[in-house]
Parts: sequence; C-alpha cells; structure tokens
Amino acid sequence: MGMRCSVVIPCHNGVALTRSCIESLLAQTERPHEILIVDNGSSDETGALGEQFGAPVRVLEQRANLGFAGGVNAGLRAATGELLLVLNNDTQAATNLIRELRRVLDLSPAIGAVAPVSNHVKGDAHLLVGGFGRDPAQRAELADELQRSAALVQDADTLAGLCLMMRRSTLDRVGLFDERFGHGNYEDDDLSLRLRLHGYRLAIARRAFLHHEGHATFQALGLDLKQQIDKRLAQFRAKWQHHPAGLAVLAGLHHDLALAAGAADEARRRCPQWLDADWHLGRFHERHGDAVTAITHLRQFLRSCPEHVEARLTLGLAQLRSGQRADGQRTLEQTLSRHRPTHAQEARMLERLGELAYEDGELTAAAAHFGTAVELQPERNELHNWLGLALLGLERVGDARDAFSRACELGHALAHTNLGICQHRLGQLEAAVASFARAVELLPDDPIARANYEAGVAARTAAAC
Repeated sequence: MGMRCSVVIPCHNGVALTRSCIESLLAQTERPHEILIVDNGSSDETGALGEQFGAPVRVLEQRANLGFAGGVNAGLRAATGELLLVLNNDTQAATNLIRELRRVLDLSPAIGAVAPVSNHVKGDAHLLVGGFGRDPAQRAELADELQRSAALVQDADTLAGLCLMMRRSTLDRVGLFDERFGHGNYEDDDLSLRLRLHGYRLAIARRAFLHHEGHATFQALGLDLKQQIDKRLAQFRAKWQHHPAGLAVLAGLHHDLALAAGAADEARRRCPQWLDADWHLGRFHERHGDAVTAITHLRQFLRSCPEHVEARLTLGLAQLRSGQRADGQRTLEQTLSRHRPTHAQEARMLERLGELAYEDGELTAAAAHFGTAVELQPERNELHNWLGLALLGLERVGDARDAFSRACELGHALAHTNLGICQHRLGQLEAAVASFARAVELLPDDPIARANYEAGVAARTAAAC
C-alpha cells in the first residue's frame, strides 16, 4: 500500500470555492487519506464543511486569520499522512492530480517537492488555457491531452505554494513555512530555497493539472496585490540578501547574471549541497562568451537536475557558441522534442539564438528567430525591439519601424530611440523628434537618447530652412 496523503487547505471565507475544491479532491482516482480545512477565522459557512462532507474532511478552527503560511503550518502539524499536499482553496483538481504528483515524487528520493501545471501560476508551471478547466469535463479533457502530449517531469528553480506535494520526512528536515510572509507571496520561494540548500530537486508534474481562480483570498480581504507582493519581496530580501545563495536568487530575479554568478561561487564553497551554483555560473558564462566554461557548469548542474529544460537549452546554445554545432543542434532538438518546452522557454531560446546570430552579422537568421519568438510571446517588448534591430540591419526600415512601435506600446523605453531612427530615415522628421523626446523623457541619463534628440531637432530645423 502506498503512503497515505494528507491534504492541507488554508482558507478565510470563500466557502463556495472551498466546497468545489473538496469535491474535486473526493473525485480523485487516488483519494486522499484526509482533507484538513484550516479555517482562518472565517465568518461564513466554512466551519460546517466537515459536517457536510464527513470523512475524510475535517475542519481545524482557528481563532484568528493566521495567514497562508500560518494556516498551512497548523494543518501540517495536525496531518497524519506520510505525504503532505498543500493546496489553495480557490482551486479545482483534475481527477489524476494526486496520482500524477505522487508518480513524480516517487521517481527519486532527491525530489523534495512537486507541483502541477495550472492556468494561473508563476513560472514554468503556467499552462496557457485561461479559464478552460473550471468545469470537471474540461479538466478531464486537459488531463487526457497532457497524458498524450506532455513530458512526465520538469526540474524547476522554484515552485509556487499554490499546490505542493512533499514527504513528511522532507519537511521535518527543512522546516515548515516561514510565517513572517503573512497572507502569502514569497513564502513558497523561501521554502524552495531552503529545499535547494538541502540538496533537493524541485519538480513540475507536467501531466497533473490544477485549475486556479487566482488571488481569491486577497480580493476577499480587500488587499492590494501589488503592495502585498512588494512587501513580501522586501521581507524575502531582508531574510536572504546576506546569504550568498539567497543573494544569487535575488540577483537572478533582477536578471543580474554577474552578481548571481559571484554570489553562487561563494555559496558553492559555503553550501556544497546547494544545487544551483553551477546553473547560475553556467548562465553567466554562456551570456558573456565563455562557452567552454559554461558547458562544464551546465553539464555538472544537469547531473543533479537532468530534466531542467532551461539548462538543457542553455547548454545547446553554449555548444553552438563553442563551435560544437552538431552537438548543440542535437541538444536543442532533443530538448524541444523530448521535454516540450513551454512557449516562454522556447521564446527565450529563440531570443538567445537571435542574439548570437545578430552578433555574428547573420541578420536574416536573427530576424527569423526573433520573429518566431514574437509569435510565441507577443507581449514581451524586448523581443519586438530585437526584431526591429534585425530588420533595420536588413534595411527593412518600414518593417523595423512597425516592430519598434509595438515595443514602445508595450513599454520598452529604448525602443523610442530606435523608432525615431527609423522615422528619421523615412523622412518623418516631426515624428522622429517626438520619439527622441519621449526616449529622453524615459531615459534622462542616457547620452545616446539625448544625442539622437539633439540631432533630430537639428535635422528638422535644417529641413525647415
């Protein structure tokens, strides 16, 4: 018989959502041993759910709202199962969720936590299905499609607390959730980092689907989500910025690869069990042209986290950059076919291929890579800006102008300068000056933006004379 699974669901009001969540759990092909509803001081009918459903549902009444981490911890302390599943109450699970999570967790004792894919979640676990999945029949359809098309498992850098399955022995080793993070946000990043520091892998079960309504508790409490995220990030930074592994993670959040690599190098000496040092170092060296060193670090990292899609793609890019073209193409092709990267991952790979082609003067190839990346992630302003640069290099000035215009619409400050250059070359002097002026407004300390603005004004004045 497999290990018993206890599900812990913290909630504050939202009884209708919690009821739907429980119903989806009772419909599981592998039913949980117990479902613990941690009632964080609700004023609705949440307290009656145990009586309504009976076994295996049990309500743990709390006198006050303990927040997400506090509520989860209360449930974890009361749970009796060897497997622990932490779950938001505004979710509904596909019927194979517990089975698939357990299946991935059982792959290796080195896997410390596993999460499903979802319509509303951060990172690589995000599945672009919108609201499709709220209905049980839709969840069944998605589960069937994932069984046919998705890879079984993917290594991740961090997992969302939305839904996490762990062994009790793992939590006994790394500790419970940190309750300083209140109503939620960054308590999952904190736990993920502690798991990594103990040498555990974090995994996404790509065939397990969970529908998520998204931020229901924050809305019910009238909390400003952005303010809460900023507050929790500040708490996470205060806790971890003086630890080299934490500093590397924080630097990575801000895309500062150099700072992340330096901190990772220090962390590797202090915390040899930490899995991510070679990942940060590999990314840094690939980006800064030392492909041979990058390959060494990335291969070392993949020995510990073999299903890490981003690391595999970065390894392929490093191999191409080092002149190992056949190996690089093979690595990329195998990763694309076997691991089926998300649109975001594939777009990042294409962006990097485009950058390398652009550096080598292969502008047609660069434009093709950036164009495909834009199709995959049309909301990313930097991709439109890169596409515009490649098109401008090909003397396709009108197409470049359109690409830069879209980048500007999406908030890319530097694209205003590039748009002005295109407009100037097309004889649209008034529009060019306006674009240069906007670039100066957004980038007041950028000497290039200032120089282009002054040159544009001079050209307009000369034309008027």
